[in-house]
Amino acid sequence: MADPANTPGQRHADQLRQRADGLKEDAEHRSERASGMYGRFAGGQPLLVGHHSYKSALRDRDRADNATRRAIEARQEAERADQKANQAQAVADLAAIEQARGRDWRRSDFQPGDIVKVRDFRRDMAVTSVYRVKRANLKTLTLDGGGGGWDDPKRTYDRVLSRTRDGVTVTDPSQDDAPSADAHESAEG
Repeated sequence: MADPANTPGQRHADQLRQRADGLKEDAEHRSERASGMYGRFAGGQPLLVGHHSYKSALRDRDRADNATRRAIEARQEAERADQKANQAQAVADLAAIEQARGRDWRRSDFQPGDIVKVRDFRRDMAVTSVYRVKRANLKTLTLDGGGGGWDDPKRTYDRVLSRTRDGVTVTDPSQDDAPSADAHESAEG
């Protein structure tokens, strides 16, 4: 079994996190610098038209305004990078769950009424949903969509992330293969 911290998805998520952290630092630095540029105007002194300091005050205010705009843009870029990093981490986490399995899910692992968490859409997106199992078919699970049958989705077994039955959640179907302690005690007794 491969180390989940050394998968391509996790490395990508780590790279995006480093970039996002760097952009956050840059945005903070720009914001502090822009705030410092308004120091000349801290006392509330208005720009005095005709005064010898008028041109330099206008220039300083324009520089401070432009620096503030750049700081805002840098913060927005940092937020976008943070969202990308969070999404990549979520995808890597789901891939780690799938990779940690001892075996694939199969029809015999499910009963009607089980609660399953499934991956929706594409593998490069971390979109999941939770459903109640209606039926375990040969290749798919029929899930309860809540609309009385007309909207019941089907998901293939490879998209199942976990199954909950009687309050016990299983993420690795091979956990069910091991004999339980109760079965071992009843065999001895």
